[in-house]
Amino acid sequence: MQSVLVPDLTAQILAAARTEGVLPAAAPARTPGRIRPAGPGWAGPGWAVLRWGLGLLAVVQVVLAVPDLLGTVGHDAHAGREVAAFDIALAVGLLIAACYPEHARIFAPVVLTLVLCFGTISAVDVMQGLVTPSRVAVHAIAVIQAGLLWLLARRVEPRTATA
Repeated sequence: MQSVLVPDLTAQILAAARTEGVLPAAAPARTPGRIRPAGPGWAGPGWAVLRWGLGLLAVVQVVLAVPDLLGTVGHDAHAGREVAAFDIALAVGLLIAACYPEHARIFAPVVLTLVLCFGTISAVDVMQGLVTPSRVAVHAIAVIQAGLLWLLARRVEPRTATA
């Protein structure tokens, strides 16, 4: 038996089928976000500092949340555990952005909105005397995380469609 070389006509057949309306037009392919090259003031280590700083603060956030998740008792226990679970989920998202910076652009609006809400609620609560400024100081971590995430998101180009 002798083998026969057969040309690959797949692309031409699909193109003809699309032209005839037998198949829908091909959807444009999406390319993953690309990391922008370092610009002025962004030396190579600056990129690593953003990612490591964001990751480290996410780990700190988990360490601070676990005792509230496991140790709260009494009437406020449920609300305390919900907040702790939310903090841990947020920290996981920040760790993902630190490890995979192409996702930072997607996650940044969520974190910036959260920080804006924290800031507004904290200011109102302090003005009403419900909490002391030292009690809401823990939210400074979220402000720093939002800043690092925003800087990281600015370094990643948005996804683009290619034909």
